[in-house]
Amino acid sequence: MKKYLLIFFFFFILCVYQSCTQDTLPDNYLRFTLHIQNGRLEGSNEHLEGFKISMDIPDKFLKNGLNGLDMKTLISLVRNQEITGTLAYPDGRKTQIKYEVVRHRGTEDIYMKTTLEYFLWEMLNIQDDKVIFAIYWWYCPPASKVDLETLEMTEQLLADSTNWNKNDDRKCDDDIKNNQWSLFCALRHASIEKMGEYNHHNTAMQTVRFVIDDLIPNHGFEHTLMDYNNASSTQHEDILRILEIAKERIKKEIENNS
Repeated sequence: MKKYLLIFFFFFILCVYQSCTQDTLPDNYLRFTLHIQNGRLEGSNEHLEGFKISMDIPDKFLKNGLNGLDMKTLISLVRNQEITGTLAYPDGRKTQIKYEVVRHRGTEDIYMKTTLEYFLWEMLNIQDDKVIFAIYWWYCPPASKVDLETLEMTEQLLADSTNWNKNDDRKCDDDIKNNQWSLFCALRHASIEKMGEYNHHNTAMQTVRFVIDDLIPNHGFEHTLMDYNNASSTQHEDILRILEIAKERIKKEIENNS
């Protein structure tokens, strides 16, 4: 009996230890820690070498460490001033960050807008001269009128089945030349036309991806837009249906936000 009690006690202690020490951050989040370096806030993700983020804020907030900077003050700075920085990817790419404030889940949060990605700061904490936060890889920025216009233009490009390119290769020059559009290339082209830039994770494109995810759970697509477009089961009417659902979602979000 004593033997079984000792075994039970051992496993109980082990479970308590693991539950207290394991990192509970979800797999689809990355945690970053920024320190004062080179007159700015700089830092990286401990698990992904080469993924670095910086933030330029006024010098007066850095003179005495981060003692005078709390989360409320940082959010106020981003809201009222043009705060920028740099995002470096593990493959060596760099892009400028424009920091903005967005309402997310009923609170104000910071998010980074870049020419490559949008990232929301979550679980923000400032302590011991460190700014700590996590980013979610699949964040969708708040919907706006331009997102709806982008989806409407995409729908126009694909309205006729003869203008649908069933064999997407994610290279869009031939789609433009031949006026035959895959779902991805139509969205890409409409994004540039309506937004003046291309962001792979803009809200219009993200919403279409999310609709596909909802309609085909566990699809296993590596490139959601291309793979759905090229799937043998996908018909032209399916493409239009996806876009129509995405439009309705964007409309509803805009109405709720207003």
